[in-house]
Amino acid sequence: MHRTIGVTAAVVMAAGLIGTVPATASAAPARAAGPSGAVAAGASAQAGDVSTMSVHRKHRKCTKPKGKRFNISWADGFSSTTFYFNNHCKGKNYIRVWYQSNGRKCKNITVKPGVKGRKKLHRIYYQNLMHVDFGKCPLWP
Repeated sequence: MHRTIGVTAAVVMAAGLIGTVPATASAAPARAAGPSGAVAAGASAQAGDVSTMSVHRKHRKCTKPKGKRFNISWADGFSSTTFYFNNHCKGKNYIRVWYQSNGRKCKNITVKPGVKGRKKLHRIYYQNLMHVDFGKCPLWP
């Protein structure tokens, strides 16, 4: 019983010492969250925040049905690029990706009608990605 009281006293003393240590200037500021879990307006954004990345978006009008679109988006990646798409059209659509790799190259992404999804292209990233548009890649002779 004497040992249990000694261990408890040591834990209480350690907790008291930790509580009295002054905060240093290098400590990161705490982010205050409201009742909904949202971060307060005065809180700073983290360095790896997704909203700071460069997101690109494009769309193309459908021939059938009228008023619908084929939407694509992508962000500049470090080792790969993921393309997100949503095809509201009644026909296939193609995403044409031009990139630099021992010359100018092209890669197709085929999207079936009514499909929402994503496609990751490895080794196509912000340094060698040249252009993204719609259509099929040309056949090289």
